[in-house]
Amino acid sequence: MRWKRTLITLSAVLLVLLAATLFVSSRSVTSIHKARESVLQQDLYTLRTLLNQYFVDTHKRPHSLDELVTAGYLKQIPTDPMTGRNDSWNVEWSNDPKIPGITNVRSSSDSMSSKGTAYRDW
Repeated sequence: MRWKRTLITLSAVLLVLLAATLFVSSRSVTSIHKARESVLQQDLYTLRTLLNQYFVDTHKRPHSLDELVTAGYLKQIPTDPMTGRNDSWNVEWSNDPKIPGITNVRSSSDSMSSKGTAYRDW
């Protein structure tokens, strides 16, 4: 009879520990995901700002993100935190034939954000 109470108590303790572990683990995953989203937002802001600054300074648009590195606007192309690659950014091109080149940049990830939107639409 006593061993049954011990077994029930032990099972309850293990269940509480398992629940706590799952809770902490899910919060950790959520924190990492939100950190990546924050990095993506900052990288997009920086890249878009530099694309505009390049245009203001040179009166032309870059034809690749590498051109921003070569011209000294970036040390290196940032890694898209959602794809883990620095060569997978989606670039948007100018519709103006007089000033061709890149006008915008987006993530190439098809994943959904915590806000319910696709990262490629940010």
